[in-house]
Amino acid sequence: MANTLSELTVAVCISEEVTLSDFVQPIEILASINGAFSASATVPFKVVFDYLAPTMDPIVSFAGPASATFNPTKTYAEVAASKQQYDILWVPAGPRPNVDAAAAFDRTPPEEIAFIRAQAPRAKYILSVCSGALQLALAGVLSGRRATTNKAFYHIITEKVSKATDIDWVPKARWVVDGNVWTSSGVASGSDMALAFLEHLAGAKLTREVRNIFEIPEVSSEDDRFASVHGLV
Repeated sequence: MANTLSELTVAVCISEEVTLSDFVQPIEILASINGAFSASATVPFKVVFDYLAPTMDPIVSFAGPASATFNPTKTYAEVAASKQQYDILWVPAGPRPNVDAAAAFDRTPPEEIAFIRAQAPRAKYILSVCSGALQLALAGVLSGRRATTNKAFYHIITEKVSKATDIDWVPKARWVVDGNVWTSSGVASGSDMALAFLEHLAGAKLTREVRNIFEIPEVSSEDDRFASVHGLV
């Protein structure tokens, strides 16, 4: 009788104006656990993904309808009604905050923030890319933790929109790990964090194989040249 692999369930939290690159390649990297890219490394579990959104309508990215759209698999309301708990939350950038008004404010759908807040206490891991860290901050996930975010919008996110005073924002970091919470810098850093997370979950052998197939150079979590580009250091 064949052995049944255990599962890690992953909720990718999306909405209109999401940055597709914040999750498409990173999720492909994590999906390598399921054997898509590895012939030699064996992992005793698989990952299963859901793409959650406010509605089941195709999601239009921040680049607009001329770019690719993405189809959700479930709504936040559906998950709330079923009381399903996910093992891993992956939070890409959502709609950019409004900074034109007298008071800057976030534009993430409230049901997404509510979902993150409800799921976070029992999730095994929580990861954000780019300004996805803002959603984690607004959901209270980053309280008392170190975190980083996109350097181009660093001051907007950490000072104007997030008013939390108990987050230790790190201005120079490719990604930051604090307990079970991982946050990364701008778009491409999500794939670097995904590879580090893959190594954490499945070991160096598979990660090295995947890195070589994707042709992503190895960097450290401190390798952040964009902090100086944007005047943060």
